[in-house]
Amino acid sequence: MDKDTVFDFLIAGGGTAGCVVASRLSHAGFSVAVFEAGPQDYSEKVMSPLAAPTLLGSPLEYNYLSLEQPHLAHRRVPNYGGRLLSGSSGVNYANWTKCHSADYDAWARLVGDERWSFQGLAESFEKVDQVMHASAVQRNYPLREPLRSALLETGVPFNECANGGDPLGFAPLTENWKDGQRQPASQAYDLDKVQIHTESTVRKIIIDQSTKVAQGLELLDGRTFSATKEVLICCGGVKSPQLLMLSGIGPAKHLVSHDLPVIEDLPVGENLHDHLSGTLYFKLKHPDKGLAIGSPLFPEKAPDFKKGNPIDWIVTLSIPDTSRAVHADDIPVDHAMAAKRRGHVEFFISYAPIAASAFFDHSLAGTHISTPILGLLPTSRGSVTLSSTDANADPIIDPNYLDTEMDREALRTGVRAVLRTMLDTTHGRTIVEEETPPPGQPRLSSSSTDEEIDKRVAAIGRSFYQVAGSSAMGRVVDTQLRVYGVGKLRVVDASILPLPLAGHYQYPIYAIAESAAEMVLGWHGGSLRERVRVDACKAQLSQLEPAETAIGL
Repeated sequence: MDKDTVFDFLIAGGGTAGCVVASRLSHAGFSVAVFEAGPQDYSEKVMSPLAAPTLLGSPLEYNYLSLEQPHLAHRRVPNYGGRLLSGSSGVNYANWTKCHSADYDAWARLVGDERWSFQGLAESFEKVDQVMHASAVQRNYPLREPLRSALLETGVPFNECANGGDPLGFAPLTENWKDGQRQPASQAYDLDKVQIHTESTVRKIIIDQSTKVAQGLELLDGRTFSATKEVLICCGGVKSPQLLMLSGIGPAKHLVSHDLPVIEDLPVGENLHDHLSGTLYFKLKHPDKGLAIGSPLFPEKAPDFKKGNPIDWIVTLSIPDTSRAVHADDIPVDHAMAAKRRGHVEFFISYAPIAASAFFDHSLAGTHISTPILGLLPTSRGSVTLSSTDANADPIIDPNYLDTEMDREALRTGVRAVLRTMLDTTHGRTIVEEETPPPGQPRLSSSSTDEEIDKRVAAIGRSFYQVAGSSAMGRVVDTQLRVYGVGKLRVVDASILPLPLAGHYQYPIYAIAESAAEMVLGWHGGSLRERVRVDACKAQLSQLEPAETAIGL
């Protein structure tokens, strides 16, 4: 074998998780190669906070389109993901949320492993904190205090520590810009010891069909690389399941329909969940005062606005009463998603018309502010399936948005909370003149009916680009992130999330990747702390029948 093509570890996908794992393994003395479909790019168009909105739909992102969504007026909905070294950490808006402790604890209970509980991941989050700079917004935008007063007027409490495990209430938005520049994963985590292959799309995982052990990766250009220890898949919520299926791991019937071998029959591509959003726009009463981006006075009123998002407050809420949704969806009353203190929905108030829908033609005129609203704990489940056997082809994405009453109720809760804040409070009414609806639709109010709100959401609903769950733990991978039935193969990215998390996924994915690196090092002698866990696990495995154990590890 050519020594330039043989490594201890091969990593498919140089995104957020791939960079973390590659850095940790290489610094432990192992040889590591990373394969990323996109380029390396640290230009100003990537690094500047002001450039983030312009990256949507660019060549630096995967530009997906869903199947028609029945609950979104049969529209096909765009979705995006980073297609460059650093992945989505190189193109996102740098939102930095830890989510709710209950999310992780529900995950840990589901898979039977406390490692994935909030407490179990604490050390991994601490490791991330040692690498990443993150801070709460303190740019003193002119509407900061009036909006604080409006939120308090609605009864939403101020949360002094929204990243402490309970995000409910309103808090300053936390971001991981540093000195007004992006911190992409490939710069934050040292990759000097890693062999990086950019613009190198992986065609399939090379798996010995007789032993069902992963041996390496084959690229689209025909080159092959071998792994002496493990292959790790870090391609994200859409591309990881696609690669697994192209390699013979997935639903047998679906693989056969594409004339692919069935190496392991697993529900790859199922259980997909995503955060659906809908944005409302409000016309300012006094745009001449420099309250929003686009006004000539805004740079004077907010001189630091170029250093991050034009946002002060992020608001996380629970559905006030889930009983109707529980009944409609026929789920147990003690279902985790029905708990009263869960982060079902989030909104933030932006001093620019971000997430602007096609109907909105007031972009950056300084006349409007916007309020993106996100359903954070969807109970609807969708899928990713193959469109062809071409690794460059987009797979078929069906998020199945708003299929459950719980999800519809979450968006209604968020819409009404925004309308109360902006239109029903004394302070809100001093800021905005009116809501600006899409053409042909009536303006909404906090007393609008469910049907009226549902109709609006159907017209404006779109992804917030946080696809996950499609290689779910407990279904496709075990609690060590190993693919069931296939040796020396793990998945490390958002696709392993069995349940959604109530927040934005960047911070959790870093922590998941840190935990994964610790586990891998434990199996291969690189981590003393993890070695203790591994020895206990192997002792347990030795008592099982051979067919019950993970292969090749």
